Amino acid sequence: MVGAGPRVLSEEIPQAPEEICGELDLSRPLGGALWWNSMLWTNFPPLAMFSSKDFQEGKKSDFFASLSALNTDSRLSEQYVTFTAARHDLCTSRPVPEKNCRLTVECMQYEGVRDCTWNFPLQDYIPKRDNHGVPDVQARRFWDNNVVHMGLNAEEFSEKVMPIGDIEAEIRIADFAGNPTWGYYPCVMRIAGWPFRLRKIGTFEGYGKNGHHELNIGLHYFEQDKLWNLLEGPASLAATGPGQTMAIQPNQRRGFKFYAMLTDLDWLGPNLNGKKHDDPEVPQEKGYVWFTVEETIAAPATSGSSIGKAVRIKLLDEGIIPAWLDLHYLQVFAGGVPLGFFSQADVDPESEGTALEDGPQSYVVGGGTQSLGKVQVLRTSSYRRVVAQNACSRIVFKDPLEAQANDIVDMGWAIFDCCYKGATIRVGKHAGKWAEDAGADRGMVDFKASGPPPLCHGEYKDKVTIQAPRSDYLFERRLVK
Repeated sequence: MVGAGPRVLSEEIPQAPEEICGELDLSRPLGGALWWNSMLWTNFPPLAMFSSKDFQEGKKSDFFASLSALNTDSRLSEQYVTFTAARHDLCTSRPVPEKNCRLTVECMQYEGVRDCTWNFPLQDYIPKRDNHGVPDVQARRFWDNNVVHMGLNAEEFSEKVMPIGDIEAEIRIADFAGNPTWGYYPCVMRIAGWPFRLRKIGTFEGYGKNGHHELNIGLHYFEQDKLWNLLEGPASLAATGPGQTMAIQPNQRRGFKFYAMLTDLDWLGPNLNGKKHDDPEVPQEKGYVWFTVEETIAAPATSGSSIGKAVRIKLLDEGIIPAWLDLHYLQVFAGGVPLGFFSQADVDPESEGTALEDGPQSYVVGGGTQSLGKVQVLRTSSYRRVVAQNACSRIVFKDPLEAQANDIVDMGWAIFDCCYKGATIRVGKHAGKWAEDAGADRGMVDFKASGPPPLCHGEYKDKVTIQAPRSDYLFERRLVK
């Protein structure tokens, strides 16, 4: 639970350190949702909960005593940390910027999954992502309920926050403990210290006229040479050593322009045509991070890393800068750069169509009406509320720090549904807009706590109530003539 402090879990590995595990081995350690959403502690920016001062002051606490007992250096050598715990640490330890600004969100991704605990015969056949994703997307990998990933307009970010080229960034193999074939083996792009997993890297330079080279990176162990050959180019010798002796030349592709697709921004919306395998409503190119290669550097080797190597890169303002919104604290970070509290998101009507009514809720698109929305964080003297509103409904979510897991997922999808085609968000020192009363839900969609309902029943000729189970809630939609 949020606010309950970090929890320490352990997994005993029966294999010897030199024993290699295949990708499909049933006994393979460090696999599953927990490990997919975790990384060795050295991959993250310095975390306050692991500070040397706190460690010395709290040696006798259960938390630090557990760390000492589980790690071979009596501290942190094999300690993995979940992304959620790392995000919460940054949200509670990093100062909030004093400056407020509006930033353009070019793309967005959310992959939350509701916990379906109602035990009935057809439970295993219900898509756990509800109606938000096709089956291929639902089953492709594990999910993270607690974060919305965003691609911010890099050029605007440079103007309003800081030059994007000044942000420290590098590409490297993620630090790991033990054998590299155990668990997951991601290649990461670290932006201001925060790791984003890479799915694809490509370039149009260095391969002749109209040349193009692309490297798709999987989930498990792969040959690092393929990555370094792409980012560094072929090895080269020249008479640049002492006394005109031959010496290996540094990175041959310095200044070359590359693009990268992140695992956290590789599904930006549904297909236009559900019958087609690849017909994205939001092109995947909107989520590309563009950069140039700077130099190859020596990175500190960890207990499991045999090659302490990384390629320093310079981010370009031609694409996006990846960011994340923590759904509990409602704070936004561009990598490891704090941007402050998320307080509002609006859809630009000029980019979506012509307004039918006053306000940003309804537009004409392709001869029909496209429901768009607005997300707002409201604060009173005693609580905080997140309001998601479109042309059909207004849903008020509880304070995320007190909400149940499924309510967090519903809120994440509500934010995504409003903003995934592009939006303008307000971030800064204000945690929300002051309001005497956040109001109540209204519109066509109503959520009620309920037991197992009938799947469908009629009332009278002018009204039909369609009921379908969603976890421990009743989803009720009234169609009124």
